[in-house]
Amino acid sequence: MNQIKIAIGVCEKINGRCSSMGCFKAYNKKDKHFERYQDTDTELQAFFSCNICSTESKENITTLASRLKDADVKIIHLGACAVKCKADKLLEIKEVFTSMDMEVVEGTH
Repeated sequence: MNQIKIAIGVCEKINGRCSSMGCFKAYNKKDKHFERYQDTDTELQAFFSCNICSTESKENITTLASRLKDADVKIIHLGACAVKCKADKLLEIKEVFTSMDMEVVEGTH
């Protein structure tokens, strides 16, 4: 059975307010948006923050996406904080990863 490498992305604006326990709990239990991996060997390769809105640039997230691709990450799960991006940048965020052939799943828990 092949292992699928996954990364979780959250909004930088939750830093200091969110423990990210919900994301990790859902991943570890293969619950909520991770339920699809019930019968699949997965590895959480990375947990990152998006800063596309505060920097008004895709440069950092593109560099990060490139590193994830080099690490053979196949699927990016975006936390609810990123999915509900108040700066309305969700499509831009998703495009960065999909342009590098990574699947983007909207949600963790």
